Amino acid sequence: MQALQRPGPIANILRVTQTIHGERRISDEVMDELVPLLSGERAAFAGRCHERAISMAHLHLMTLLDAHGPMPMGRVAELLGTGLPTATGLVNRMDDRGLVERLRDADDRRVVLVQLSSGGQQELSALQATRRRRMAAALEQLSEEQRLILLDAIRNLRRAFARLDAEGAPTP
Repeated sequence: MQALQRPGPIANILRVTQTIHGERRISDEVMDELVPLLSGERAAFAGRCHERAISMAHLHLMTLLDAHGPMPMGRVAELLGTGLPTATGLVNRMDDRGLVERLRDADDRRVVLVQLSSGGQQELSALQATRRRRMAAALEQLSEEQRLILLDAIRNLRRAFARLDAEGAPTP
């Protein structure tokens, strides 16, 4: 898909805003809009997790296991940025709730792997589906033109982050 050309009215608004505020100010305005939006949605999502008795630590581990598959406890601790005792406590509580399960490594029976259980996968899928439905409902409030502009902007932002990552830019 070719890059979206800015429609006349949007380009005019952009030019006027740049003239009035300067390029740096537009970045500040974007951040002033984006940061509270993302924070508010994150808080609302945390509330939905809380309703299901899933902590942010649970969600983080469930997401990691979903993305990476079964992993040994040492790797769990490393990815969580915690010590092994803290990670073990978290896994114990999640195992008690049926969100994760332990299994032995087929190649080395001494190694215990942690994986997302079917119950944990169902919980994670339900939370993700709720988030997608909310996002879809908000996007439906926009016109087709606005959705196309937003899509183009998000793709450009993703590419910008990819360039920062490729350059090894520090992550605050």
